[in-house]
Amino acid sequence: MFGSMAVLGAAFTSCSKGEDLFDHEAYVAKEKNEYATYFAEKYGPVDPSQTWDFATMYPVYSLPSNGSAATTRGGSASLSEEGKGKMIVENEVIRWMSTNMKAGKNNSALGSPFYMITNDTEFTIVPFYQGYATYYWELWMKVGETDQKIWDKYDIKYRMSAGGDLITPDQYGIPKDAYEVEAKTFSYKATKGAQMYFYLKVWTKEADHSTTTCSYKQTSLEQKMLAIENAPRPKNVPAGNSVTVIGCEDKQSGDNDFEDLAFIMYGKPVPPIKRVDEVEVRETKRYMMEDLGTKNDFDFNDVVVDLSIVYNKKITYKIIDAYGNVEIEKEEVIPSTRHQEAIVRAAGGTIDFTLEIGTSTITRWKKSQKFTVADMLNTGWGGTPLYYSGENSVLATIPILDDDWNPNTNNIRVIVEDNGTSDGVKTIKFPKQGETPMMIAVDEDKNWMRERNSIPSSWWY
Repeated sequence: MFGSMAVLGAAFTSCSKGEDLFDHEAYVAKEKNEYATYFAEKYGPVDPSQTWDFATMYPVYSLPSNGSAATTRGGSASLSEEGKGKMIVENEVIRWMSTNMKAGKNNSALGSPFYMITNDTEFTIVPFYQGYATYYWELWMKVGETDQKIWDKYDIKYRMSAGGDLITPDQYGIPKDAYEVEAKTFSYKATKGAQMYFYLKVWTKEADHSTTTCSYKQTSLEQKMLAIENAPRPKNVPAGNSVTVIGCEDKQSGDNDFEDLAFIMYGKPVPPIKRVDEVEVRETKRYMMEDLGTKNDFDFNDVVVDLSIVYNKKITYKIIDAYGNVEIEKEEVIPSTRHQEAIVRAAGGTIDFTLEIGTSTITRWKKSQKFTVADMLNTGWGGTPLYYSGENSVLATIPILDDDWNPNTNNIRVIVEDNGTSDGVKTIKFPKQGETPMMIAVDEDKNWMRERNSIPSSWWY
């Protein structure tokens, strides 16, 4: 308390004429000191070894905006009849999966990275098998620019005998001698010619599923899902429909057995599979910031910005057997596609700010150039859900000059500008080890908080 009073007293100095002059640096120091006091009351004293960069920058694959795979970027999908029915999948199919897609065996040769092109007809997706899988996941589909959740780990059940109780698979999956699987069906109709692919949202700790965003994503574009050849056709697929069976891997690195879950697609015809020749890769850090507008507010949504290194990769394949199975021969970065960019996702503060990125050539973006300063943008208000669900919101996309962002030094700062009060201009930089943070870095799948919902202390550990 005495330290705070000393700083406050230093906020005013006397000039030669006896006038009191505002000492801006002392005033900002006082504000930061108050913020640190409230932070310690909320979360406890900051450990001297605590760092605030939690981002792994794992690569996220997508279809390129331009390139060999980008024949059609548009299109949409709409759920026509979720719960249209349930499909019973018989033991013969279960036994084939557990025999031919053994846990721990590298089954990569059964397929290659793929995407699909939609047609005019409805198609149906049925999750029907779950192998040895420790992690919790959700299966999602992207059609054009539309993302659609299909199912999660507990949307599939099995019986051990005719008329027996329905059982939810545990981490050991569906037993080989299970009598049958009962699974939901999900039917969709999409614009003809739209690009389509699948991805898993994976939580390495299942308990986190209800409280936070996923640990990482796995896509069919990076050999994390395979179209499985020669799998038997379930008897209950309607006559006249073609069938594709897709197996999925839930680990970023590991066994590549692709038996963690499997689903079928059927339709008249099913959307055709295309081999991926080129992908876009993004390595992203999400910066979340406080602007000192309120000293005991720790929602870290006053400024949220994603900084990314973006590049395209060309994929080359080779045939490895007489059946046409392939493996990736090499992936080559296309140098001309490499660039950096910033995407402003949220601006929950009501004080004008200028975002600055870089050291040699500074990239700048000011909130008031496009928005009313007082607006709290993309942050919701209070209550539940705890985490804001607007991770795809885009307030501004900014190319970073001369690729001057350094993810190792986190050379990003926010200049919080005078809003008509005496607090003047404050600079928020990335905190050093052991400092009280007004900025943190996380992976892009970590959603920011809704207004006035403080970040839980579990984030720091």
